[in-house]
Amino acid sequence: MSYLLLFSLPQFIMDQFQEHKALLIFIGMGMIAGLVAQLVLPGRGFGVLGTIGIGTAGLWLGSHFLMPHMDFIEDHLFRKLASAIVAAMVISVVINLTRGGEDKDLTHWRDR
Repeated sequence: MSYLLLFSLPQFIMDQFQEHKALLIFIGMGMIAGLVAQLVLPGRGFGVLGTIGIGTAGLWLGSHFLMPHMDFIEDHLFRKLASAIVAAMVISVVINLTRGGEDKDLTHWRDR
C-alpha cells in the first residue's frame, strides 16, 4: 500500500502544479518586481510578504495600465516585468509618502 502512495504522490504534486501554474508564475513575477522596486527605491522596507504584495499589485496594475504603452519593448515577458517594476515603484513611493520615511519610523526600540 505504501508503494502506491509513494508513486502517486509525485503525480499528484505535478497535477496540482499544472493546475495552478499561472498563479505561481504571477506570484513569482510579482515577487521579482517587488524586490527590484525595493532595491531601487530608498525608504522603509515592507518585509517579505509586503514586498510580494506590492510586486503582485504592481504586476496587475502595470499589465493593465502601463503595458499597452510600452511598445518599445518587443519581448512580451520583459515588457510585463518592466511595467510591473515601474508600477511597484509607484506603489512603493505612495506608501512611503503616506507612512513616512525613516524619520517617522516608530521602531526605534530595535536599535537598543
